[in-house]
Amino acid sequence: MTEWTQRAHVLADHAVSGVLGHVSSLHFDTMSELLWVGSASGQLTSHTGALPTLPRYTSLAAHGVPKQPRHVRGILSDEKFIISLSEGRVCASQRQGLGRWSMQIEDHAPGVALAGLCASPQSASSDIIVGGAAPNSHDALFALHSISGRVVRSAVSDGTVTQLRKGSRYLCVGTEQGTIQLHDPRSLRAEHKLPAHHGGLIDLQTDGHLIYSIGWTLRQGRRIPEPFIKAHDVRTMQALIPTPLTAPGGPALLAIHPKKSSIVAVATPQSQFQLVDIHQPGQSQFYSMPSAALITALAFSSSAEALAFGESDGSVRVWTSDAHANTLRINAYPTPPVSMPDYAPPPPVMEWTDDTPLSCIGMPHYDKPLLSRINYDALWSDASPLFSIRAPVRPDALEHAQHIRGLTYAPLPRHLRGTRNRLVPSDPVLARLDRHGKLTPAARMRLRQTQHGAVRRIPPPLSARHTEPMPDYYGHLSIPYSRFGVEDFDFASYNQTRYAGLETNIGAAYANSYFQALHYTQPFRAFAKQHTIMPCADDDCLLCEAGFLFRMLEDAHGTHCQATQLLRVLTRSPQAALLGLLDESNAPYSHMAQTLNHFFLECASQHALRTSTSAALDRAFLPLCVNPCAWSLLQYSTCHACGHTTARSQLAHVVDLLYPTGAAPHTYDFATLLSASMLRETFFKSTCRQCYTRFAPHNTWRSAASTHALPAVLCVNTCIDGAEQFHHWEPTDHGFVPLRLAMDVEHGYVHAQSVWDASAPWPRAGTACYMLRAMVIQAQGARDAPHLCALVRAPNDDDAPDAWYVFNDFLVRPITEAEALRFGEPWKVPALLVWERVDDVTESHAKHLADLARHLRPDLSLLLQDTHISQHRRDDLCRHRILSESELPKPGTLVAIDAEFVSLAQEELEVFSDGTRTLIQPSSLALARVSVLRGEGPREGEPFIDDHIWTTEPIVDYLTQFSGIQPDDLDPKRTQRTLVSHKTAYKKLRMLTDLGCRFIGHGLAKDFRIINIFVPPSQVIDTVQLYHSPAHPRNLSLRFLSWFLLKKDIQQGLALGVEQHDGHDSIEDALAALQLFRKYEQFERDGRLEDMLEDLYEIGPRVNWRPPEKIAS
Repeated sequence: MTEWTQRAHVLADHAVSGVLGHVSSLHFDTMSELLWVGSASGQLTSHTGALPTLPRYTSLAAHGVPKQPRHVRGILSDEKFIISLSEGRVCASQRQGLGRWSMQIEDHAPGVALAGLCASPQSASSDIIVGGAAPNSHDALFALHSISGRVVRSAVSDGTVTQLRKGSRYLCVGTEQGTIQLHDPRSLRAEHKLPAHHGGLIDLQTDGHLIYSIGWTLRQGRRIPEPFIKAHDVRTMQALIPTPLTAPGGPALLAIHPKKSSIVAVATPQSQFQLVDIHQPGQSQFYSMPSAALITALAFSSSAEALAFGESDGSVRVWTSDAHANTLRINAYPTPPVSMPDYAPPPPVMEWTDDTPLSCIGMPHYDKPLLSRINYDALWSDASPLFSIRAPVRPDALEHAQHIRGLTYAPLPRHLRGTRNRLVPSDPVLARLDRHGKLTPAARMRLRQTQHGAVRRIPPPLSARHTEPMPDYYGHLSIPYSRFGVEDFDFASYNQTRYAGLETNIGAAYANSYFQALHYTQPFRAFAKQHTIMPCADDDCLLCEAGFLFRMLEDAHGTHCQATQLLRVLTRSPQAALLGLLDESNAPYSHMAQTLNHFFLECASQHALRTSTSAALDRAFLPLCVNPCAWSLLQYSTCHACGHTTARSQLAHVVDLLYPTGAAPHTYDFATLLSASMLRETFFKSTCRQCYTRFAPHNTWRSAASTHALPAVLCVNTCIDGAEQFHHWEPTDHGFVPLRLAMDVEHGYVHAQSVWDASAPWPRAGTACYMLRAMVIQAQGARDAPHLCALVRAPNDDDAPDAWYVFNDFLVRPITEAEALRFGEPWKVPALLVWERVDDVTESHAKHLADLARHLRPDLSLLLQDTHISQHRRDDLCRHRILSESELPKPGTLVAIDAEFVSLAQEELEVFSDGTRTLIQPSSLALARVSVLRGEGPREGEPFIDDHIWTTEPIVDYLTQFSGIQPDDLDPKRTQRTLVSHKTAYKKLRMLTDLGCRFIGHGLAKDFRIINIFVPPSQVIDTVQLYHSPAHPRNLSLRFLSWFLLKKDIQQGLALGVEQHDGHDSIEDALAALQLFRKYEQFERDGRLEDMLEDLYEIGPRVNWRPPEKIAS
């Protein structure tokens, strides 16, 4: 059995100890990652699984309050509701705390005190069973409908009901007399009785056909706990051999292991518990808790990874089998994430007295006419349903009216018949509206001209003032695809710098600018790149993918790249979909970038934290696992009714800029707004947990520890939601955003100061100094769709140390500093800013991290181990032989490579009436197989990597005729091949590239592009280029070259069909490329290369550039 450790100890509901009484019931939610706690006062609380705090999710007074307590005696969960039970009531509520129904037992069986509940054993039933005891009447069982709460049927029990459990076929009822009754779930009548304990039952649990129980025995007329676990088999109605217990004090609570029914957890009242294996009692595990309180409740999670204990002081302890997990895994299967509330910022609190003038209440700034200024005469017409006044009823129609019970009705006169449904002529008001129901610009202008200056003119909005037009290089870019895709697109014309751009036309490609901004922030780039070398076990790690992308951008030196794999991992994240980070979201791109800023940096910290707890990582490298964007702070909350202040620690990654309401532009500079935003003082009213004053005024604020604790990278979201916030960014003499910032922390408060003079010294020693490194803006021209661009101050640019560059997807060009820092134009809306700390403290810390990183070596065991995730791999189908330590590649080592792909999305074509076609979007391909062969040495041509790639995305076409991939090959449960995750295969190729291997292959540029890896041209030997003649534009296929030069007919699936062959074989193709390279070397040594190329291009047209087809005999 596994070892267990205590991971959490919190007060239920986070209340003061003793207020809600002891914990009377515990339940792990089977449909969500929540732990439900019932208290002796009737409070029902749920906690999420974040360790070690177990944050509260919901709390409701389901059955009582501290003044009128009603013990929660049982909790049950289903897909819709949480059902709880007290002695007089059964209620159902949603997981968010909203009650749905409740049933008072007094209305059906007066005098009955309910004791337990369980689900119906019937597989097709949605009923729940409750039961209880009555002192002066028969004990009763009730079946309730779980949706409505009404009583479906009831029956009488023969004994005093104390326990109710769901069995495989029967309803198991424990009685005070010590017997276990088996009831028919349909009629609720007792069918069998099993004698268990002479003195009565303490606890009862069921699992399948087994019933476990603990109870009392009688000694000299006194009841004492019986030191045995008794078991009964309902198939034979016989008792099994009892299992002895060694825990002192006797058993008090019982729970069965969800995955191993032979293991039972038994708790004693004195804060001790024992894990007992019924089949091997001698191998039991005994644990003791450091607590003086008594254990009052026990629950086992369905994942079998957590045990929860309720105590008499109102606290909950959680023990887990994983000592390093950061989150409690409650269920063994994936469950939907719990929905979190949207918190609106509370309004500011004003000091209000009798002498306070109303003029001190600021009105919101507006730049359009108010609704009260509407011109009814211009919009009114007889046919308008909005502005027409109902015509009065004609008197002659009421001559024969009758009044009955307040209702007046009359027959329609003859002379009015036929005129009710006529359309009254009107002026062309409807013609003034567009398809959205809004006034057209022309109609709006006409209405303004007819107002005759009745109200003071409002200044025109910023968009109407004279501003410079948006430069063309900020415009929205797209790739016009040809029939070759992007192979003939001239990316170089859009980028003449040494900094790489990113291709667009990919899902969630709006994030390109955000990742470019992070890439050129040195501390975060180093943090992400070092994480790729560490033993990260998460296949969908966003931080790993960001490190791979940063490494690719760093090596490309101006060549265009793709963020395909990073964006695919992002779009696969359920949290990203819930936050609206996918292209389907209707939110502005600037808001999506700000939300992505929060989400990605928090995920990066979580991934790094999980890696830091890995046993494979040396403890000396733990400083490399700290996110440079994260900084710790304290969140204080003070109640103004009693003065009580609470504090809790937080980890912040992003500062959301706050703007004063109603303030005129240029009133506050950027540093002042940033200081207030980092403090983030808010006011609200809530019930105080110290003095219990309802609607007591509270205020919260944040406090930083010290100047040294400020982050190395400061990310700021601009949070511009409208014109009021955007007015603060209008140009001034200095501008709004300074290039440098100085920050100090005094008594927990952050004081920021703008430094406009670049040559001036910093204010004083010990100050945190920040340099603006990058910005992400939303650009939108007059006829363009909105999109994001990154403005970056490139680091380590020797030619121009203060040079700024605009990154507009694959367009990169230099701009001036004045242009980068100039705001106020309506086409340029800032989304987020990235500041990099540049003081002496940070530089010394960066040098220390760089020294550690130099000693961090990649784990080359990935190349030396045969890892896979296949459940049924056949060794006879494995054609590769892994490398030995003596065969590890060195710089210049030759390897041959080939890859096969599958299609995730079909290409999109636009067909015109004349039959011509235009490619809108090429097919989306994903890596399905990669094979790498030894290119030199005694085992030349022998593969050492032959991995099939597992993908979780839907595959629309396996391309079997070209790839040789069958559907079962990529399924871990059915494949017989070597199947690995995409990240594992990518890390192998990344290691080979970093080790300096030279890759031999055919058409490697396209392969590496789809794999999403950049290999320096000096490490690529492409047989397409080796056997290409400058005098002929055609590139020769691998099959044709092999047939002509090697006398081999490969890829026969193309000609003979996939019925007889499996199409392409990546090992065969890689070997052919290796042999063609050796042939090329031989031709070059013999001086026959030019003649051979002429022969190739002479014979090619004769056979249509393909080998002659074989005739099947």
